Amino acid sequence: MRIQFKLREGATLDVPGAVRLFPDDTDPELASLYVVELPDDEAADALDELKRSSAVEFAEPQAERWLRG
Repeated sequence: MRIQFKLREGATLDVPGAVRLFPDDTDPELASLYVVELPDDEAADALDELKRSSAVEFAEPQAERWLRG
């Protein structure tokens, strides 16, 4: 499962494996969006932990998206 989260302004948080959604963007809002992919058996606990963190503005499962051709 992929979890998307946003850090509060000025906050830092070490989440192993997390990557910025917009790594080259300098906009503070976009620069604070991250995603981490975890095995399903770890994802629920990680999501709860992120939601409880004072450094995190929001955390949610990332919606599955498919391209139709």
